[in-house]
Formats: sequence, structure tokens, C-alpha cells
Amino acid sequence: MPELPEVETIVRCLRRPLRGRTILRSSLRPAALYRGGSLRVRSLAGRTICEVERAGKNAVFRFEPPAVMVVNLGMTGQLLLHPSCGCLPEGSGRHLHGRFFLDDGSELRYYDIRRFGFIFVTRESDVFAALGIGPDPFAADSCYLAEKLGGRAAAIKTLLIDQGILSGIGNIYADETLFDARVDPRTSAGRVAPRAHFLLFSARKILTSAIAHKGSTIRDYRRPDGSRGGFQDLHAVYAREGEPCVRCGGPIRKIVLGGRGTHFCPVCQI
Repeated sequence: MPELPEVETIVRCLRRPLRGRTILRSSLRPAALYRGGSLRVRSLAGRTICEVERAGKNAVFRFEPPAVMVVNLGMTGQLLLHPSCGCLPEGSGRHLHGRFFLDDGSELRYYDIRRFGFIFVTRESDVFAALGIGPDPFAADSCYLAEKLGGRAAAIKTLLIDQGILSGIGNIYADETLFDARVDPRTSAGRVAPRAHFLLFSARKILTSAIAHKGSTIRDYRRPDGSRGGFQDLHAVYAREGEPCVRCGGPIRKIVLGGRGTHFCPVCQI
């Protein structure tokens, strides 16, 4: 599913072409794609996009007159920008759920095969509070993270992907972060708390590199122009079960933690 680097890539690609554009009309179906309490996207007609930004795994569109649209891509969501409102590509209609027609003739389209994502339209300006998510890994400090991990018996992997603690890190980048930090994903969070500074350093290092390589395309993720990311070619552990560790040569192992596939090196992650 798109995580922080993928959403950051999407936001950066959309910011320039969408900033200053006015929505003429929009639609979203089925209604189940709206997050609870959301206004309808048709309320955005006549509003101008003044900023495109990211909050955790969410793309955030800010409008004038004031309104905010949050797009969470779930597992298979895509935001694709088409230069003109022409005919849809063959076979695309089945998974096309959101259409936003802009004043320059272009169209922003929201696709989602499995429909695990959501759209949330609100007038609340504090998106983090509205979504109930924790701070961004680039904004959080080590004291905050140490406090959240301290005394916790749960495996560090399960807390690292808890969006209420840090927003933006999912399965891929939790595995890669823990490998870089040399931490076994099964280690209790309380034991890792004194090393929160190093864990946060690794998270930022991995996320920065992934952003530079336009994210990881494992299956469905695409940039707004339809192209793939490149960071999947640099994964040290994720989806590399049985392959040699890039650091010690031992075989990468896959286990399940908290219902999520988890990849790590049992030799050099301790």
C-alpha cells in the first residue's frame, strides 16, 4: 500500500499542475468511499486548490474558500492526472471512482481496485487531529518516540506501523527501518525505547532515500503520470525472503507479526 514516500511523491508531482486550479465539478462513487463525517466532493465545485501537501499516508488538498480534501489510497488506490477530459482508457472505468474536472481542461482521477482507501472532505484545518494520527517521522523528536515506546511489551514492528504513534510508516518501511537500525522486529518496544534516537534516524534515512527514488512499486502504486517508483530495487529485506542479507550474507527470513508479513535478517538484527 502507498506509504509516506509514495504519497510524498504523488503530492510533489501534483503540487505544481494543481495549485491555482479551480474545480468545476466532481464526483465520487460508491458512497462507502467517504470517511465518516465527510462532506460530499460536489461541495468543492468553484473552489480553487491553494496547496497540495501530505499528512502521514494521506494526500491533502487545501482550497479557497476554505475546505480540505484528504485522500487516503488504502492498499491499491491511485491518483492520476490526465491533461484533458478525453475518453477513458479501455478497461479503466470499473475501478475509477473519483473524478475532479479542472478549469484548464485537465482531470484528476481516483482509482482503487480493492476500495480500502477513503476520501474525507472537511473544513477542519488540522488534518492530523481530524484523522487522529500521530506526528510525521520528520517532525517527531526522539523524546516523543521514546515516551510512546517506553514500558510497552508489544513488538517494535507493530508499534512502528501504528499510525497513532507515527504517521506514514507502513509494512515496507518498517522492515527497512528496523534492518537499518539493526533491531529485531520481535523486540519489545520498551527495550527499544532507549534507542529511539537511532530508530528515528534510520526511519528518516530510509524514507528520504525512498522519496528520492520516487517510492516503491510492488504491485499497484503509480505516480500521477502512471510511471513506477524505483526504490523496490534497493530493498534490503522487504520481499526478499530466502535471499542473502546485503550486510552479512545470511538468509532473509519472513515471519508474521500482528498479522503482517515481516522480513528481517536474524543474524545481524538483534
